[in-house]
Amino acid sequence: MQTNRKTIGFLLIFLGLAIIAAIVYFLLTKKTPTETPLVSEIAPIAQLPAGEEKGTTTPSDQPSNNIQYDLTKETTHTINAADLAQRARAYAERLGSFSTQSDYGNFTDLQMYMTPGMRAWADTYVAEQKASAKSGSYYGIEAKALTTEIKSFDDSAGTAQIIVTAERRTSTTEIGGGEPYLQKLDIGFLKINGEWLMDKAYWEK
Repeated sequence: MQTNRKTIGFLLIFLGLAIIAAIVYFLLTKKTPTETPLVSEIAPIAQLPAGEEKGTTTPSDQPSNNIQYDLTKETTHTINAADLAQRARAYAERLGSFSTQSDYGNFTDLQMYMTPGMRAWADTYVAEQKASAKSGSYYGIEAKALTTEIKSFDDSAGTAQIIVTAERRTSTTEIGGGEPYLQKLDIGFLKINGEWLMDKAYWEK
């Protein structure tokens, strides 16, 4: 009789535990329905202040600021004596460098910087040299400008004189050969229609 009571007691305890476990499981697995907030309740997205925005646009992609420039208000550079001295250096090196292989390019390349009178002289001189040149033999001169001396500069009169001291080498065998020696080139400039042009060039003996 006692055995039956114990058995019934165990069954009641086990049944009670099972019921409790079922209730706990039901409560844990039950999902609470989520409520969708109204549009008016959605918080607005925060915006950075305009001055703090950081983009990835490169400078070349920036939109044009449409600034208009008046070129007539730009300051025009006036050629001065120092500018002519720099030109004289370049002219002396070009005029003073020659070879039988260059086809007198030292004169023809500079014709755009010459006055009409000097251009006519250069054409005559080149024609004479070509007519008297000996075929097959090499002859070359190389010049490097060292210093310049501004003898005169008169912008209103449109005249200037620059003396260039150059180191020259003369060779009949190879380019750049020969012993160096100093020689001065007297260059005269004329201002024609606002442009300074080379009007004469004499190598001092």
